[in-house]
Amino acid sequence: MLNNSRLPALCFFIMLGVSTWNWARLYPWLPDRMASHFSGSGVPNGWQPKQDFFVFAGIMVAVCAVLSFLLPRVAAVIPPALINLPNKSYWLASERREETWRVLASYMAWFGCALLFVLLYAISQAIRFNLPGHEPFNSRGMVAVLAGFCLFAVLLSVRMLRHFFSVPPSSG
Repeated sequence: MLNNSRLPALCFFIMLGVSTWNWARLYPWLPDRMASHFSGSGVPNGWQPKQDFFVFAGIMVAVCAVLSFLLPRVAAVIPPALINLPNKSYWLASERREETWRVLASYMAWFGCALLFVLLYAISQAIRFNLPGHEPFNSRGMVAVLAGFCLFAVLLSVRMLRHFFSVPPSSG
């Protein structure tokens, strides 16, 4: 499942589609000047125009998508001498190179899904705070999401490193 790059792409774009639909639905009820940054206790300490808030959110999502889906494709054309990978000569051998990049692309896509989830959660909390009769910014929820993201990133990294550190015995 982790080596399938289509599933995380589907998850990424479903999360993005649902969030975009929700943002468009709530946009008319948001004030022209929005609280956009919050302290650790959930108190707003930064504001910006509504349009700028959504432009910035779009830029962050676009950067996340580029890092998740475009960067692995670009990295695949980099000369092997510039790549730092465990057992590089084995994994980047011509007969395994395509599979190696497919696996790396899948790991990057799953990381991108997790990163997008964090971004969308933070954006949704800011939007909810700015709605009439607002709810407080859920800083505990944000900490939990960030902790979950860190745990996921560590586990994903360990799994990826285990994959690339393992070489069949006959291959040396």
